[in-house]
Amino acid sequence: MKFARAVGTSLVSNFVLILCLAFSGTAAKAATISYGNFGPIPPGISFIDVKESSGTDAVPLYGAPDPFPIGLDFDPAGFVASSAGGGADITDGQLNFTVMGSMNARGGGVGIGNIVLFESGDYTLAGIGTTATQVLAGAIISAKITQIDGINVPPIPLPPGNASVGFNLVANPGVVQPWALGTGIFVPPLTLPGGGPAKVGATKIEVAINNSLLAFSEPSSIAFIAKKDFVISILPDPHGDIPEPTTALLSIVAVGLIGLFSKRHRSNG
Repeated sequence: MKFARAVGTSLVSNFVLILCLAFSGTAAKAATISYGNFGPIPPGISFIDVKESSGTDAVPLYGAPDPFPIGLDFDPAGFVASSAGGGADITDGQLNFTVMGSMNARGGGVGIGNIVLFESGDYTLAGIGTTATQVLAGAIISAKITQIDGINVPPIPLPPGNASVGFNLVANPGVVQPWALGTGIFVPPLTLPGGGPAKVGATKIEVAINNSLLAFSEPSSIAFIAKKDFVISILPDPHGDIPEPTTALLSIVAVGLIGLFSKRHRSNG
């Protein structure tokens, strides 16, 4: 459900805690939309049982995805948080899906290397107020490996990725200003259950993504933030069989991601 309250001091450094509390208290009440399966898409990755849910708003928030080489592209239409005249609004959304690699008769295939999230949108901060008038966006991605080289294994949790951005009326006023963030999960080299290095790598990973937008206003101000684009990209394990036409595309994506994470690291440093 939506909520409103008097605005107090809210810092970006506390955002991940706020996000976790919101999800832990609402996830069990969420309605769900299932979009089904997508793939295999080049270079041989499938997305199984893609579904979204929300504990605060009616779904859909993300909308049905469009597959593209190495990933899924969502174009959210109603994923917004808005507050005016003093109060707060939170919109949370969750995505769950399984990523599958592929195996062939020769024992080769395409493994899952890295799972990368990128999202963007716009915000508006206007009126008369202080830094308490602000908007925030955040994402947490978690995953666990359940198959290596086509062999089922006990779940192997991977370190989660998270990112957040925040803007306030004093430092960042404006109308329809852009924002963006990105994060990801990096799959390390894996060992087969019987010992020895994996040939292809992870071939099945369960993924859960938690997203949230927050808006805080004061009596004479407005705060609005919207998510407009949301992309999940899978970088294949380089040890697998990656078709040559896909190699150039992966290189372009990798360069872009390196730039994104470098910029984020500098801004956080």
